[in-house]
Amino acid sequence: MMGSKLLPALLLFTLTACGGADAGSDDSEASISSRDDTESEPSDESEETGEERGGETYSEFDDRRDSYDGARGTYAGDGCTVDCSGHDAGYRWAEERGISDPDSCGGKSWSFEEGCRAYAEGRAREEEAGADAAEASADDDRESY
Repeated sequence: MMGSKLLPALLLFTLTACGGADAGSDDSEASISSRDDTESEPSDESEETGEERGGETYSEFDDRRDSYDGARGTYAGDGCTVDCSGHDAGYRWAEERGISDPDSCGGKSWSFEEGCRAYAEGRAREEEAGADAAEASADDDRESY
């Protein structure tokens, strides 16, 4: 009996984790707060090759998303097409794997990739800031001798 309730939840999680968030209703509105103010777009290479995700190029996705003018929520500076769950799934996926290279992001939807890239770019900035702080500390230590 419990398995019959677990299966729908598992399927929903799987669809979300795979970037299938666009399968939800277009009527839902989101007020997702931005995890980061930096926009995270797929590489120029994806745009130049006309690569498609979810049946559309990044340019088509970007135009469609921009037409909503943030009415469906924003995520890391990017507007959402439904409810930002694709962005959130990509972010969580990258977080679980410790991704710090945005070029390691991909997926079946542009929103998933943008969420992944948002995490990776934030982590890369944190790593860089940590390295800069360590270098400054080492410089301070050398000056004290």
